[in-house]
Amino acid sequence: MSVYPDQARKASDAGVQWLRGNLTEEGGYGIPALLPHYKTPMALAAAGFLDEARASLSWITERYVGPDWHARDPQDAAAASRQCDLYEDLWLAWGAQKIGMLRESHGIYSRCRDLQDPATGGVRSRIGPDSANFYDLRSTALTGLVGLIVGDEQAVAGAVEFTLRLIADQPDQSQGFFLVRDGNGDLVTSFPEEDARLFVVGFAEQQADPLYYALGLGLTFLAAAYEQGGVRACLTGAFRYAEQCMARTDAILRHHYTGKIGWGMALLYRVGGHSEHRVMAEQAVSHLLRTQLDSGAWWIPTLYRTLEEQPRAVTLDRTAEHSLWLRLFSDTMRAEG
Repeated sequence: MSVYPDQARKASDAGVQWLRGNLTEEGGYGIPALLPHYKTPMALAAAGFLDEARASLSWITERYVGPDWHARDPQDAAAASRQCDLYEDLWLAWGAQKIGMLRESHGIYSRCRDLQDPATGGVRSRIGPDSANFYDLRSTALTGLVGLIVGDEQAVAGAVEFTLRLIADQPDQSQGFFLVRDGNGDLVTSFPEEDARLFVVGFAEQQADPLYYALGLGLTFLAAAYEQGGVRACLTGAFRYAEQCMARTDAILRHHYTGKIGWGMALLYRVGGHSEHRVMAEQAVSHLLRTQLDSGAWWIPTLYRTLEEQPRAVTLDRTAEHSLWLRLFSDTMRAEG
């Protein structure tokens, strides 16, 4: 058996201990902002530390989740200009479900679910000033993953339809992978240059900091949907998303978004049995293992030349996320074995 599942679990445990050791009595991390915190409830809950996870989620909901169940940070100037930002909400719903805080899970998830387009299955995103008219892969695939967990068959079916059609309608691969549909269901291929990375996943030589994790979410959701429902089209679609990932060579495997690729490839290997997906999953894990600090936290060398340059908020965000993906990779590969 590969050594990677055990190494991944050990690294995840160390990351979670860093999260626990830095958690304040109130449930926060001494950083007055939503963005560094929204992944911590799920990371702690997945490791079995439900009391700490509840404290973290309660700290977040008391400060940032409104009566409409949408999470907003009044100090985030960029968030104030966005009509809708469901990505953070979906992470909170996922964590709340894992913890067993069902009132919070239902409220937050239902808010997101109400913004799923019945015609295309797409879910609104935070892209652009007219975000109500844009539906993207990230929010849709994550809604599908949470929908699988809560048993929302209608939401899952819509997300599957959107995710499959999105990859089927992609033009020439050299143009990148387009992430967004408009209100008419058409692929959005024209957008301001400064917003390009929100609309298309390019290649490392063409685009700074591509949103590789969007492809990872599409891959993971379809593989999970196939595992649960057995619909062959989902497996075929997951293979196609994996091809998009592999087309981006090793750049996608040594990036700060690599964790989602690792879990997705591991799950696809488990349901599809192709050895190249196991190899990619292990390469992704290897990168995360190399960039973990002795403290258990993570340094992000693709963004910061030295650890001293890295803000504490980034350390918190990446440590929560990498701890979770490594644990899910380990659980997935152990189940396969």
